[in-house]
Formats: sequence, C-alpha cells, structure tokens
Amino acid sequence: MIKKYFSLILFVLGFGIFIFTRMSKLVPTIPIAILIAPIFILRFIRTQPANRGIWLTLLGFILSINIGLWGLFDLGGDLSTLLFNIIRSSLLGVLYFLPYMADRLIYPKFKKKGISSALIFPIITTAIFFLSSLEGPFDGAIQTGKFVYGPIVAQQMLSLFGICGFMFVSSWFASIINYLWENNFNWSKNKKIAITFITIVIVIFSFGAFKISSSSPEQETVKIAAIVLIPEEGDPVSMDQVWVDKLVSPFEERISRIENLTKTVASNDVKIVSFSEFALVIYEEDVGRAREVYQRIAKENDVYLSINYAYYAKEGKGENKHLLIDNNGEILLDYTKRYLFGIGDLGETGVYIKGPEIIQSVDTPYGKIAVSICRDMEFPHYIRQAGRANVDIMFSPAFEWPKGLVIHSVYMRAIENGFSLVRPTFNGITIAADYNGNILNQMDSDETEDGIMYADVPTKGIKTLYSTIGDSFAWLCVLGLLGFIALTIKNRKKK
Repeated sequence: MIKKYFSLILFVLGFGIFIFTRMSKLVPTIPIAILIAPIFILRFIRTQPANRGIWLTLLGFILSINIGLWGLFDLGGDLSTLLFNIIRSSLLGVLYFLPYMADRLIYPKFKKKGISSALIFPIITTAIFFLSSLEGPFDGAIQTGKFVYGPIVAQQMLSLFGICGFMFVSSWFASIINYLWENNFNWSKNKKIAITFITIVIVIFSFGAFKISSSSPEQETVKIAAIVLIPEEGDPVSMDQVWVDKLVSPFEERISRIENLTKTVASNDVKIVSFSEFALVIYEEDVGRAREVYQRIAKENDVYLSINYAYYAKEGKGENKHLLIDNNGEILLDYTKRYLFGIGDLGETGVYIKGPEIIQSVDTPYGKIAVSICRDMEFPHYIRQAGRANVDIMFSPAFEWPKGLVIHSVYMRAIENGFSLVRPTFNGITIAADYNGNILNQMDSDETEDGIMYADVPTKGIKTLYSTIGDSFAWLCVLGLLGFIALTIKNRKKK
C-alpha cells in the first residue's frame, strides 16, 4: 500500500513542509523546514521519470509558494493584488525549482561515482542561488538567507564563507540523506560519508563557540537610540501610495516630532540617535531647510544623528538620503540609497535616482561608522566594502513592505563583515545586533508606544575571513556547475 502511494507521500511531505519556509500570513515560519523539505523533494524528483518528475516538481514549487505567500502584498486593487502575488510567487517557485531540475538532468550521469556524487546537488544549488542573488527579479540575499538555519554558534560560519557556505551545507545534508536512502541506509557501506558530514558540522559548531567565547566581555559600548516614527493614528500608509501620489510629510509637524524624540533620548545619556527610513519626505525646495534643521537638532542635543530624508525633484528624479551628523552639527556622511525597490517607473525607481555604489564610513569617538539604507543591506558583495574598511558600526534605517513578521536576515551582514548593526525599521522589527549576530535589543513597530529602542552597542568590530575573500567559495561552485554541464553534454554526444 505504501509502495503504491510512495511518490505521492514524498510530494506531499516535501512541498507541504516547504510551505513553512515562507514569511507567511497563513502558516508560521519554521526555519528547520528548509533542511527537511529538500530531502523529500529531491527524493521525489530523482525517483520519477525525468519529464514527469521535472514538471510535477515545478508544479509543486509554484503551488506551495503561492499558498505560503498568499495575499502577502496588498496593492490596493483586488485584481492587481491577485495578479502581482501570483506572478511574483510563481517566479519565485521557478527559482527554487531550477536546482532540482538541473540535478535531475545531471545526477544520473554521475550516480555511480560513489560518495562524490553527493556533492552535485549542493554545488548546483549554491551556484544557482548565488547567481540569482546578483541579478534577476529576486536579486539580493533574502532568498539565500533562508538557508541559514541553526543557533548563533553555527551561524558564525557566515564570517568565513558568507551565506553560500550555509547554502552548500544545507543542500549537502539533503543530498547525503538521499545518498544513504538510495543505498538502503547501509551503515557499513556508507559510514564514511556520514562521518565526514558529522565531522564538518562539529568543526562548524566548534569554530562558532571559539569565536563567540573569544569576544571580550569588557568591550566598550556606546548607548544608541533607534527611533521609529510610528503613526499617531490609523495604519501606516504604504510607500507605494506615497510614491504614486507623491505625498510629502507635514514639514513643521514632522520636524517637531523628530526634535522632541531626540531631546527625550538625549536626556537618557544617549550618544547616537538613528531614525527609520523616510523619516521625512519633502519637495526639492525644502532640502536645504531640512538639512539645516537636522544639523541644529544634533548640535543642540549634543548627539550624533543618523537620519533620513527623501525628496521629489522639480525635474527628473529625487533622492533617498541618509545623513550622519556629529554633535557639532557637521555633516560627516551624505549617502544616497543605492539599491532601490521597484522596476522602471514602479516603486522607488520611479521617483528616485540610484546612488553611487560606495559605502561611506568615518572615524568617530565611538568607532568607525558607516551608513546604508534598507535594501542596500540585502547585497553582501556591496556591504562587504564596510568589512574591508574595518567598519565598527553600521546604521541602516529601513521601511518594510509588506510588514516584516520576523527579524530580517540583514543581521547576517554583521556576522559576515564583523561590524555591529543598528536598523531602525518602520512597519517591521527594529534591531541592534553585535558583530556575532547577537540581538542586543529589538522592537516591533506594532508593539511600541513611543517608537524608541535603546541598545548598548560595541564600539569596536572584528576582522572576518569573508570580508577578505568575499564570495570565492560561491564562484567555485559556479565553476563546478559549469563543469557538470560540460561533462553531461560531452557524455550525451558520446552516446
């Protein structure tokens, strides 16, 4: 009976569990699902005839992601919302499907190569997801970050090889289980590969434990306030509506709130104040006035001020800016957001220009400080500039849409590059994390009365291997994928 429905059981288990890997409004997010689901999906596609397995696996990913992300984005209109969600989720399903399709076409050619065949799926998965994080409809590390699972001790591997190291190990786990499955879990024949993987996992945990334990418990810290300008009444207005209608902030009222909140935290011995993204949205003619007021607020309250504003230009496009101002009112960093949200005239890209691909930093009494904005932190190769510059603290204000339900994976940039991160987040979860990824404090924008979060943040970061070698490991996997493809084509020509 079980044998008769074995394929169906694998399909249901694999894609049923996979639904829980999403940031969903329907089901909870269960991080370990990213380890378990691929085991059954990989077993399903490998045990099916090639064409049927490939098409059913594609269908499984499209269905499971559409179910998991159903109604996540709200564009205002019922039809536009439905179409956007279906198209986006289906494209995401194709992305997750590609490594399994490639494995199904390549793996049979190398199946008899012994335990080395277990490396095929992780190499393929790492290469495809890495390349997709560089360019494409889902560029950035949001999807690759889902492969990072485990306690903070295990996550220290990010400081060695970045997210790609985790993608490889996670996919390798599924591949090894399938290798053992194909060999009837015969321990005497397969103990070498099992012991090898277990040893690597032990080394990963040991490295993480050593790295964390070697951190100085008496390190100097600076008291920082992360501030979110929560709506005084009603729900947050989506930025999509703001950009389409070119809405601006009530200037005097918003400046008054910023000034009063800064005074409040300054009276609590805070040295650096950081506001969330779109703290002020204005027209181009008000830019000079806004900057002068910001400088005055920093000087009068004797604080370093990390603050954002965005403006609409009289002609062409405006900018989404992040200033770092010292306690004397001097602008130290003047940054323009690089990675905007949107395509063409839709979203941010329709109203703002992209900034230069440069992470700015400056030495201060509280360590070397760098700034970025929201989506910039999703691009590890970009943020690695901060690691190479030995930045100690990164300020990256954000506005999440749709609302962030969990802590965003951008804290991984802190582990990768050895700096602490402060991320004031409107419509999401504000965090402060140290260079080991420990969450120093967090605040849900829906569960705060004043929008203020305090944190004592280390003033000194650490040097990491990843900040030096970057994505070298990922590019090796890309070369491996190209090699597999070449050998597969060569074998077919021989036949």
